[in-house]
Amino acid sequence: MSRKSLYRRLSERFDQERVLLIVLILGSGFALVETFRFDISAAARFPRLTGSVVFVGALLIFFSKYLPEGLRAVVEESAGVFEADEDFEKRQQKAEEQQQAGADTAQTDRNEFSTVGRPIHDSVFTALVITGYAAVGFAIGILWATPLFVVAYGYWFKQPWHLTGVLAVIGFAIAFGFMSVLGVPLDRGEIFLTSGVF
Repeated sequence: MSRKSLYRRLSERFDQERVLLIVLILGSGFALVETFRFDISAAARFPRLTGSVVFVGALLIFFSKYLPEGLRAVVEESAGVFEADEDFEKRQQKAEEQQQAGADTAQTDRNEFSTVGRPIHDSVFTALVITGYAAVGFAIGILWATPLFVVAYGYWFKQPWHLTGVLAVIGFAIAFGFMSVLGVPLDRGEIFLTSGVF
């Protein structure tokens, strides 16, 4: 079984919107529960508020089929987030026509997976790199994981090195600014650099 057919089978079996909503519900629920373990109650306000909004919003969208008609209309009104744009629909239709016509060249297969000619789909890479960002951020600290994430993302999408470098520095500066202003130890990891650097 090729990667292409595996990806198609998985995307047919699992609704990507539902998977994303489940991840949001679980992640925000965990974040919400963890805010009650904070020693400083004032520090828990923003994460608790954010976690609550994401948790309730994701639950409303997830269970929108079972909501009363008036509430369902409000919840589903801006469902354009998961709708494809016209260019994507044209590319998708063209790819389907090529597949039906039997045009199965290596370059066509590669372009269906990735906009930059990579072996896996761009959305799969994005999900993997975000998971890696969270894991590396947990291990060494968000401050140090941010430029690594930006470099990996820029390399994948074949951005110029000077642009990727500038974006990595900007990402580091933003994380450092959050650390300085909010007093949150983003330079500390749970496995490495546990005492921090700054």
